[in-house]
Amino acid sequence: MPKLRDGTKVKDGRLARMKEFDERSREFPISELMKGKKMRSYSWECNRHFNQGEQGACVGFAFTHELIAKPAPVTGLSGRFAVEKVYWAAQRKDPWKGGAYPEAKPKYDGTSILTAVKVVRAMGYFEQFRWAFGIEDLIMAVGHIGPAVLGLPWYVSMAQPHRCGFLHLSLVDEEYEGDHAVLCKAVNVRERSFVIHNSWGSSWGVKGDARISWDDMERLLHAGGEACVPLYRHKSR
Repeated sequence: MPKLRDGTKVKDGRLARMKEFDERSREFPISELMKGKKMRSYSWECNRHFNQGEQGACVGFAFTHELIAKPAPVTGLSGRFAVEKVYWAAQRKDPWKGGAYPEAKPKYDGTSILTAVKVVRAMGYFEQFRWAFGIEDLIMAVGHIGPAVLGLPWYVSMAQPHRCGFLHLSLVDEEYEGDHAVLCKAVNVRERSFVIHNSWGSSWGVKGDARISWDDMERLLHAGGEACVPLYRHKSR
């Protein structure tokens, strides 16, 4: 069973999002920008599906997918960028020892969304980031501002979406696999669902994507999930 840098044991080494929370993040809720707005359906185009392979670099790939998505798609990015410029760079700055980069000792996978978003912001691709604290915040953010990078607990039932394209959480006790980072690129108010953009290649789900209900997403957020929303994006640094 793979072990992450914070000591967490996961059943799938690709699921290497690590939890890091700064209380100061509560001062930057996305809800402050949503006053007076109503829920709406919206989809942010993201046509490329990078594949992280067996690496625990899901956080790096989630942010790279965010960068290549609308509203300000960055061109020329690659899987190598996701690993070396985001994932490894975040590992060098986060609170845990070691990493997956060449000179790291000890060798471990994993990093946090909080550190990674600071790394990407420092590159100049966006000016700010805020947090969606709850399901309504996430609905409003994706509907009005842009995609969100999610850190979510990942369970056995989420290995593959159903034929209908939905991820469905079991109503009984779920078997925990690890924590994953994905991009939330669309919200459908009528259907009460989101679309997540995974980093396991286009053969996963429906061309690399899956839908998930608001109820199931709320369960995941309450179980230790997080949602980060970059603001004021730029197509280049």
